[in-house]
Amino acid sequence: MRLLLLAVATLAISAQEIIPARTAPADYHAQATSGSLTLAADFQGRTVPAPSAFILKSHIVIEIAIFTRDFNFNTGHFTLKLNGKTPLLAQTAGMVGGSLKYANWEGNRGIVASAGLGNANVILGRQSAPRFPGDRRHEPSRPPGTPAPPPTEQPEFAPWDWVEKLAWADGPGKGPAAGLLYFPYQGNLGKLKTIELLYNGPEGPATLALRGSAASPAKSTAPARKP
Repeated sequence: MRLLLLAVATLAISAQEIIPARTAPADYHAQATSGSLTLAADFQGRTVPAPSAFILKSHIVIEIAIFTRDFNFNTGHFTLKLNGKTPLLAQTAGMVGGSLKYANWEGNRGIVASAGLGNANVILGRQSAPRFPGDRRHEPSRPPGTPAPPPTEQPEFAPWDWVEKLAWADGPGKGPAAGLLYFPYQGNLGKLKTIELLYNGPEGPATLALRGSAASPAKSTAPARKP
């Protein structure tokens, strides 16, 4: 019971308590102000900075900090522009976590197994793959009287739990505070010359240049070629 209460208490902690904001906006790669709102942000690539960091295959992770004392966070006020193209909307933590939790569900549905028999193949039937980690839907039944195997030890929190725990939640808050937003992107991160986080809230627009800038492209650090 004590462990259960501890787990529930940990789940109740918000992202703003797990990822405390740094001392000042200057401690982040990019900073901007919009009216009375002070924003700062870092590009985390595909890495979710959980206690055991892990990678998202189809999303970009942006850490956002707000230093204004009283604010009202709205995910819809933020978009991400890559290489000057159409800005991307953030996806909910539930969608991102679901893509992790059920990553192989659709691909594994209706797998057909076959066995070789001479020059022919014998279809053994349509096999159902696990719907999610720990799915016991198709475990073989045990003979009567066989003791149940000991439960497998599960980690305290799965990656999809951390995706949600570390995400910004919409609503009023008090700064300084920080959290994550997730934007869909499956391309090569190395080909991104400019990465801009755009804010468009009631205080007015603001741009945080996380890599290069559409107005002032990043200069190459490679040595100049001789003619």
